[in-house]
Amino acid sequence: MEWGIDTSLQQPGGLRPEGPHLSRSPRQIVMLQRKASKPGQGLGKTTGWIHRATLLSRGVKMIPAVSYQKIDDDGLHVLINGEPQLLNVDHVVICAGQEPRRELAAPLRASGKTVHLIGGCDVAMELDARRAIAQGTKLALAI
Repeated sequence: MEWGIDTSLQQPGGLRPEGPHLSRSPRQIVMLQRKASKPGQGLGKTTGWIHRATLLSRGVKMIPAVSYQKIDDDGLHVLINGEPQLLNVDHVVICAGQEPRRELAAPLRASGKTVHLIGGCDVAMELDARRAIAQGTKLALAI
């Protein structure tokens, strides 16, 4: 349904005549990011455009280059292009970027413990769940 594919295989070209059907959220969704680059630019080359197209077609507003100021009873206070703005929101979902937190590694090693760093703690770059899962699986099988 989502992409308008004819699963009955009756239509020439494999697409339904009425086209894709994407349900829109009853809420207004705004996706913000600190980076100035296009949202989702770091996603996989073969799938990133699909994720962006899906979000856009469902009415998600994407805003880059945002500086977060505070959250209070009035909403989410941000700077967009240096201009203060207040987003009247009732829900905030935070997807924090990866910052490696290795503070415990040295004391644990010093106490004789074996320490393994995987995922974003090993190499903090664009979110790479596949790499983190593979590292975790490989480590689990090894120990």
